[in-house]
Amino acid sequence: MSQTPQRVFIVEDEMIVAFEMSDLLEDMGFEVVGPSIHLEDAKERAREDDFDVAFLDVNLGRDKTSKQVRDILEARGIPYVFITAYDAGDVEFIDEQDRVLKKPINGPALVGALRAAIKQQ
Repeated sequence: MSQTPQRVFIVEDEMIVAFEMSDLLEDMGFEVVGPSIHLEDAKERAREDDFDVAFLDVNLGRDKTSKQVRDILEARGIPYVFITAYDAGDVEFIDEQDRVLKKPINGPALVGALRAAIKQQ
């Protein structure tokens, strides 16, 4: 990792999980963008904000998903990691090459996924 903190965008509709992730990342020296807990806010931040990598909760509640956010990030060339309690094969828009972190999330898994995503950047 570089000496300057990487900026990490978090999209997670469960506020407790979002703030736990934020705290973990900030404690390790990363700068957190968000978290976004609503799809419209997440799409706007994905288009406008400056960050190096993103964590995207697959299911954003009320039949909304992070697929549109992923599409924006892909167009911008920003790496991302999906976060889900589902098996990756059960989510129709997750591709084989996508990085997926299974809930519940712990610090070492979060950092490992983040490093893998940044390395592939």
